[in-house]
Amino acid sequence: MSFLLALIFSLSSNLDNFVIGLSYGVKNERIPLTANGIIAFITALITFISMLGGKLVTQLIPNYVSNELGSAIFILMGSWFIGSDLLQKKKQQQKQRTALNFKGAVMLGLLLSINNIGVGILGSITHLDITLVVTLTFITGMFLTYAGNHIGHSVIGNIVGKYNDLISGSLLIILGILSLLFKF
Repeated sequence: MSFLLALIFSLSSNLDNFVIGLSYGVKNERIPLTANGIIAFITALITFISMLGGKLVTQLIPNYVSNELGSAIFILMGSWFIGSDLLQKKKQQQKQRTALNFKGAVMLGLLLSINNIGVGILGSITHLDITLVVTLTFITGMFLTYAGNHIGHSVIGNIVGKYNDLISGSLLIILGILSLLFKF
């Protein structure tokens, strides 16, 4: 069960990678493997650091409280994402770059890892395995960026891109419910 929770965690925190890949794919621009690796490495590193911070928090709070608190926050965070998506009438167009060099990949990796900070702390509070989460964050980050980039402007890509917050929020709610049901 911990693998499934770590996978859901990684997918929910890396869904933006798909959208970024998609935005490049729509313009028929490829994200090089090295740039994709840099992006995935940075998001995994930020997730690792935030999960270490979460471990410090768990030392201050009893196990039963931290798991329930983290689960509740996952559910609230997921609900917030869904609510924001439903209230948002117009999506702003992502500013698209014409070339993704090393500096651009680092900046993109840092921007994509912002939501991994809070989610990483919560993942640690709910006692998800750090090594497994970081590994899956790297793998799903690489895969989702690659998939988005290659799907481009297909129907599936447009749907996922359009409902990114809704899908990510739903995954966080599922993660919160599962971590409430299964104690670690």
